[in-house]
Amino acid sequence: MTAIELLPGKLTAQEIRNDKTNVTIEKITGNIDEYVGQTVTVRSGVERELDESGFVLQANEFFGGEPFLVFNADAVPVTRPSDDIPVQATGTVREFVIADIEREYGIDLDDELYVDYENRPAIVADSVALAPTIEDLAENPDAFYNQTIAVEGEVGELFSSNTMSLYEDGWIDDIGLMVVGVNNRDLNAEGSALQEGETIVVTGMAQPLDTNMLQQDAELGWDSNTISEFESRYTDRPVIVADDVYPSALDE
Repeated sequence: MTAIELLPGKLTAQEIRNDKTNVTIEKITGNIDEYVGQTVTVRSGVERELDESGFVLQANEFFGGEPFLVFNADAVPVTRPSDDIPVQATGTVREFVIADIEREYGIDLDDELYVDYENRPAIVADSVALAPTIEDLAENPDAFYNQTIAVEGEVGELFSSNTMSLYEDGWIDDIGLMVVGVNNRDLNAEGSALQEGETIVVTGMAQPLDTNMLQQDAELGWDSNTISEFESRYTDRPVIVADDVYPSALDE
């Protein structure tokens, strides 16, 4: 993933219906300095990791070609299964001052690792998640189980008020992945903010599919035969248990 999103936080369903949308960094006419003090969400590949807390986003023309620091203020490190897996980070854009970060978070940074980013804008992230593609998840689910993930894809079939399928544009697959627990939206409600074919971002956890999940969490209301037939389609595929769903800034 080479595209970078700069999102002004996460929008509510009402804000989406009122035509307030996320924006891509391609649409920003200024530079990152103008976003100091704002909460943003960035999805990007990683150029290098400094330590367990700091990593540098891949150089991008919209950052003036300069490497951009993200500091993970969460105590839980993110472990990428391979170097080509991007990340999603949500946090505040601020001037990065080593002494201030050490004092605020009670840590001792290696100054030599961070000296190149001193007094430059950076994202101090409250949350960081792996951002694999749907194909990444389907082909290597074990690498992502029990980790927070943020996955972008297109809404497929809406199975119930909180369950749907998710597809990846350009990936030849007629099953996709299943998403359950979309409790911040009623997917069957009239005028729902989510529609089939819409590009969205789902954050949550990847878990193996089991019958109990289909019978209870998915709220499908199906009989056991229908559930068994449906479950067979998703054998050996992870299910995304969502904690948030929102339209992607890249959806045009």
